[in-house]
Amino acid sequence: MTVEKDLLFFLQTHRCDACDRLFIFLTEYVSVVTALVLLWAAYRVYVRKVWSPRLLGYWLLALALTAAMVHLLKWAVDRPRPYQVYQALHKMVPAGQGSFPSGHTAEVFTLWWAMWWSGISKKWLVLWGVWALFIAYTRMAFGAHYPSDIIGGIAVAWLGAWLARFLIFKYRKK
Repeated sequence: MTVEKDLLFFLQTHRCDACDRLFIFLTEYVSVVTALVLLWAAYRVYVRKVWSPRLLGYWLLALALTAAMVHLLKWAVDRPRPYQVYQALHKMVPAGQGSFPSGHTAEVFTLWWAMWWSGISKKWLVLWGVWALFIAYTRMAFGAHYPSDIIGGIAVAWLGAWLARFLIFKYRKK
C-alpha cells in the first residue's frame, strides 16, 4: 500500500494548478461525454446508416453490464477513498461511496474496449484512449482513487465489454 500512497502523494503534489479547474470540470462530466459519444454512434447508425444497430446495442449493453459489476463490487468491497484514509490528501472532486473499483475509469474504458472490438478507426481509438487515460489520472491526482482502483476499473471494463460482445454475438440472428 505504500507504493500506492507514494504515487497518490506524488500525483497530487505535481498537478498543474492552472489546469485544476478544467480537469475538475471534465472529470465531473465524464458521463455527459460518454452520452455524447453514444449520441454520435446513434447518429451514425440511424441517420448516416454507416454502422449496424447491433454496434450501438453492444456498446449500451457493455456499459450496463460494467455499471452493474462496478456497483456490486463497490458494495461488496466498501473500500474507503484515499482522502478518507490519508488526511494530507485533499478531496478535490465529489465522490460517492466505495473506492474500488473506479466507476469513472470503468465507464470510459468500457467504451474504449467496445470501440476496439467493434473495429472503430484508429483515430477514434487513440482519441478515446487518451481521454480514458486522462480520466484515470485525474481520479488519482484528485484523491478519489488508489491506483489499484484504476486497475480494477480497467479490468471490470474489459470484462463488461467482453461479456456484452459474447452475448451479442452468441444470440445474433444468423
